[in-house]
Amino acid sequence: MNPYLNNKTLLELALKWKYHLGVIALIAGAISIVLSSPVFLRPKYKSTSIVYPVNMGKYSEESYTEQMMEILNSGDIRDKMITAFKLDEHYRISPKYQFFKTALYGKFAEEVTFRKTENEAVKIQVLDTDPLVACAMVDSLRKFYDLKVQSLHRVKVAEELNIRNLELQRLKRGMDSMANCLGDLGRKYGVMEITGQSEGISTAYFTAIANGKDVTRLKEYFDNVAAKSPEARSLMLRVEGMSNQVVKVQELRDDAYRELTKSITYSVVVTPPYPSDKKDWPKRSIIVLMSVIFTLMMAMVVIGVIENRNNTKPI
Repeated sequence: MNPYLNNKTLLELALKWKYHLGVIALIAGAISIVLSSPVFLRPKYKSTSIVYPVNMGKYSEESYTEQMMEILNSGDIRDKMITAFKLDEHYRISPKYQFFKTALYGKFAEEVTFRKTENEAVKIQVLDTDPLVACAMVDSLRKFYDLKVQSLHRVKVAEELNIRNLELQRLKRGMDSMANCLGDLGRKYGVMEITGQSEGISTAYFTAIANGKDVTRLKEYFDNVAAKSPEARSLMLRVEGMSNQVVKVQELRDDAYRELTKSITYSVVVTPPYPSDKKDWPKRSIIVLMSVIFTLMMAMVVIGVIENRNNTKPI
């Protein structure tokens, strides 16, 4: 059995049923106009902003733009936005709903999007039924991003500061210990400033011998300096080396402290958001057009079936 549509063109079929199809199209259009009205579909307004990441540390092999995308998509920022704007109430999702979080997070992901632009910036976009809320959400996302990056940065710098403080404490303990040893050498053996003291005691000792004077006390002093001067010299060199290390570590510590306490922005706004005065969704003309087209296609199928049955009835 050959289907009826194989023997008649669609145009002929449409012309035959043109009045019926016209009525069907009008009814479909009217229904879609009503159903796409604000009574059934609340209009949504779009707010966007384009930002660049700045002053970021290297956290991975990703580009700064990709890092910005990851941070903007973090659950921490999402939860702050939900709390700040009471999005559960705003989206009309009851906390008593069994899948409350799934529905809330899904709605947030649907309305809030981030996209990397061709020029390595990030486009932040928010759709909302209130244009003022959409604009405020875009601005808050950037601010929460800055706070999140600052928090990550400060955690990293705080670790660096703690390491430098511990290193300074270790160096100072070592210097204090060596200073005590040098003090003991001075108190017990009279060993102090090595170069000048050695020259002075040597001159005095040999001069006294040449003049035939009693050198008992000078000899004891001379022997002490001769025996302990290497140890004293070694300690002094170590103290000097540690002093240089302390200076370097102190500079690194001061840098870390400045990084920890400074307050800077981590994003530059290229295009600021603004409250839109024109709805972005729904596109009523597209909805009406697609509804009419789909309805006519279904109508043609039904008409084809009807014509096929009528054509195959026994005479």
